[in-house]
Amino acid sequence: MRLKLLSVIVGATLLAGLGTVPQSQASDVQPDIIGGGTVPEGAAPWGAQVSVDGGFCSGSVIGPLWVLTAAHCGRGGSVRVGSQRLGQGRGIRVVSDYTNGDVALKKLASSAGLGAYLPYAATPPPVGATVQIYGWGGISAPGGPLAQSIKTANLRVVAAGGTINGAPINGQAYFGDSGGPMTYNGQEIGTCTGPVGGGGDPSRLTVAYQNIPQRAAWIQQTTGIRPGGQ
Repeated sequence: MRLKLLSVIVGATLLAGLGTVPQSQASDVQPDIIGGGTVPEGAAPWGAQVSVDGGFCSGSVIGPLWVLTAAHCGRGGSVRVGSQRLGQGRGIRVVSDYTNGDVALKKLASSAGLGAYLPYAATPPPVGATVQIYGWGGISAPGGPLAQSIKTANLRVVAAGGTINGAPINGQAYFGDSGGPMTYNGQEIGTCTGPVGGGGDPSRLTVAYQNIPQRAAWIQQTTGIRPGGQ
């Protein structure tokens, strides 16, 4: 299941994905979110707003020319960087896509020019660890508008295999958070794929994030960027 906001499905299973949200919802943002809180200004300079065919996903800038997101968000499009505010920052065209399962690396037409990039990790967190997630996903259910500024929440790792599954501590991902990062000790260890359990209440969902450490060798080979941002 995916978090792509192109298809908002609310019912007995609540979500078919947390993917992309139509851009038309971006102006209707409210101050509340599904748990978590707003990231202080400047604390997530690597945040990436991914737009493909009218849909929206979250992502992270891991190097001057590279954005890490979810493959199900689509190929091509553009990425907005340099601002934690929705719809702000500089838009850069995507020139190439490289995928590995539901993980995508998007190569940019020009440098993001950021002062800091999000490093990715070579080892996953232990089960039981507290991790952080980030994104501009919907702030209320069902199908609420996107967050006006990038949000974060704490999850607890309940499984770590092909995906790293996180249960909510003080919030949870929702539509539009697809492709957004999960971090542990300041390094990215997952990209948001979608819910794997929890019933009809989005605040109680368990959400799967693709295991980035399992793809560390592929990321390094594709981008030339080593784990830890070296």
